[in-house]
Amino acid sequence: MTLEGSLLTVVVLGIATALYAYLGFPMIAALLGAVCPRARALVDRRRSRRPVTVIISAFNEEATIAQKIRNVLESDYPREHLDVLVVSDASTDRTNDIVRSLESESVRLLAQPERHGKSIGLNHAIADARGDLVVFTDANATFAPETIPKLVRHFVDPAVGLATGYTRYVTRGSRDVARVTNVYTSLERMIKTAESRWGCCVGADGAVFAIRRRLFRPLRDDDINDFVIPLDVIAQGAECVFAVDASCSEPTGNSVTSEFRRQARITNRTLRALWRHVSLLNVFRYGLFSFFLFSHKIVRFLVPVLLTASLIALAVLAALAAPWVVVIAGLSAGGIAWAAWKRTPALASWSIIGRPMKMFSIAITMHAAALQGWWHFLTGHRDVVWQHDRQESGIRNQESGLVQS
Repeated sequence: MTLEGSLLTVVVLGIATALYAYLGFPMIAALLGAVCPRARALVDRRRSRRPVTVIISAFNEEATIAQKIRNVLESDYPREHLDVLVVSDASTDRTNDIVRSLESESVRLLAQPERHGKSIGLNHAIADARGDLVVFTDANATFAPETIPKLVRHFVDPAVGLATGYTRYVTRGSRDVARVTNVYTSLERMIKTAESRWGCCVGADGAVFAIRRRLFRPLRDDDINDFVIPLDVIAQGAECVFAVDASCSEPTGNSVTSEFRRQARITNRTLRALWRHVSLLNVFRYGLFSFFLFSHKIVRFLVPVLLTASLIALAVLAALAAPWVVVIAGLSAGGIAWAAWKRTPALASWSIIGRPMKMFSIAITMHAAALQGWWHFLTGHRDVVWQHDRQESGIRNQESGLVQS
């Protein structure tokens, strides 16, 4: 094959992978969901009274933890059957004191003396959980009153081992970040709805999901819990479903930079999880779940790498054909990127142009973040704890791996 032929193959491969991940697979998933031979009818629509432990992960959340505890206790669920357990990862602010002031029969504090990250905190919390069902959430996630009962009612089906809801992201800082994030989560909801019809939901939402306590398996300190826990549930022969009407709200990062760090961390930890659970790709043992896992996660995470290679190959092809075209295209792209980044008044006033450019620049930033996550994975970098940028009432908090995206 000639050099031009090889470069063209790379270009086609990158574009085809992106189209399959974001267009082809969602369509196939929707079709599979529509032809599922067994509709999921086993849902308990009565007022459930099953004991539930709600585990709240927190680090230096003095600005939000009291509100979060009240939010859980005000759920449309019998108070006597709620067990609220706050896992504090060696908080250095007033988080522990606030939780202690609210301690009661249904509110407890598990304070880790040293920072170990969210996954280790969950291992300790499960050992102290009282309910047969456990709901996982974060300190900055706000439940709707019906969120917990709408998660719990799916467990009337003995085959269900995990039920996940979804997060609606609200603006806190960059409004464009919230828009891009919500577009992505809308696609995720559509895919998860289809996967759920087969009991094969790939991954959970770390801010709002529930599991049968007996199916929990200890996590490694660098595990991404909302992906590894569902994988472990599937490996044990249980099903993972999507509670389409169970949601919470959560603010996005204050800036594109914070979202960059978040996406890089998610990519690194997800790739590590996939590597350790490669056996789940055995279609002869796990059937349709293997297809969903490959298409939903592996192909999705290959897109940044292959699309970058595709763009490089396309630039080389253009350079071989007409070098001056590459120079002009590079200068034009640089100018557009700079304008979108700066958001000059003239550009911002033309919202029909400025907004799409800003959204495009955020998408490119997230693409670069995924590449950094790949680099960390390949070089053996482990993300166990991290720092967030949430600022409430002028207080800048620092976070361990406890707040999972």
